[in-house]
Amino acid sequence: MSLVLYEVNDKIATITLNRPDKLNAYNEEMVGELYETWQRFAKDPDAWTAIITGSGRAFCSGHDMKVLVEGGETQYKDHDSPTLWYGEVEIYKPIIAAVNGYAFGGGCSLSLGCDIRIASEDAVFAYPQPKYGVMSLGGHQRLPKLIPPGIAMEFMLTARNITAEEAARWGMVNKVVPKDRLMDEAREMAHLINQNAPLAVRHTKEALLKGLRTPDVREGINMAKLVSYRLQTSDDSREGLAAFTEKRKASWNAR
Repeated sequence: MSLVLYEVNDKIATITLNRPDKLNAYNEEMVGELYETWQRFAKDPDAWTAIITGSGRAFCSGHDMKVLVEGGETQYKDHDSPTLWYGEVEIYKPIIAAVNGYAFGGGCSLSLGCDIRIASEDAVFAYPQPKYGVMSLGGHQRLPKLIPPGIAMEFMLTARNITAEEAARWGMVNKVVPKDRLMDEAREMAHLINQNAPLAVRHTKEALLKGLRTPDVREGINMAKLVSYRLQTSDDSREGLAAFTEKRKASWNAR
């Protein structure tokens, strides 16, 4: 059985973590399959945007603690495969997290590694690692860049659970929706993004991510100019300007 499912429909890739009996806790096999899935999505010309979610009652409950305990380990090992949540995988196509149920530890970091987060009303976020004598390897880097550092510190040091509504108040989540509307809302967001020129969307994401790592605004703008110059030579850019001039709907080809 595949631990990560991949399906493309109407230029939207749906990626589903598929270990429901373990609340989609990840082991090395799942991490490897997920890396291969990210590479597939990045290269797939029919997929412009991705939605990642979990099967069953959880988005992802983090590292499989049973594997950790049975292996006699006292701390997490680095994964053999690069991961999105550790920042080792960077894809400029948009990725939406449809967070259902539990998003704990690395599962929370996985959602934070996505570009947009839509949560169901029953979603729960936590970094419970300190309760078990271990620590997150990614959350302390991602979370304080997204929400106020003091709130991130409280959240991670107390190891408490927070609801989707609380996560939304602090900007961890873009939108909270009823459970039965989660995937519809995620697809509507993906369709809204896909109405735009795909290369313009990807270059915008690239400039934004690189800008977050650039401390000086002027340096960031100079970097964005180089990204923009590359975009201006694309078919999509020429088509968009022609469609504007001719007062018609643009036809994008992602080239």
